[in-house]
Amino acid sequence: MNTAKPIPKAVLPHTAVLKTPVASGIFTDGEYDELTLYNVRIETDERVRQSKNGETRGKGARLYYDCVNSAPADVKFGAEQLVVYGGISYKIESVRAVMGAGKTHHYLIELI
Repeated sequence: MNTAKPIPKAVLPHTAVLKTPVASGIFTDGEYDELTLYNVRIETDERVRQSKNGETRGKGARLYYDCVNSAPADVKFGAEQLVVYGGISYKIESVRAVMGAGKTHHYLIELI
């Protein structure tokens, strides 16, 4: 039987906060439910984007969430959520499920 091994906890040293917006309404705009993520990996970088108005520089990051060793289990990631790490709030740009042995092995989440 071919099984993919989980990402080792030693490679998942970070903790971050996932902020999910509360249902939109007149009294709930700007409010978030917060969930602390443990045993994740976050790699930060500086991104340069070219537009017709010139160059824009900004911070970006990648978050790795392992389906076995990251906690809590069964987190649902989406485009409206924010991730707070190192005092910086990032918006989720994309979520990619990486498969291994026929099931989701880990998630690669692009942050801007």
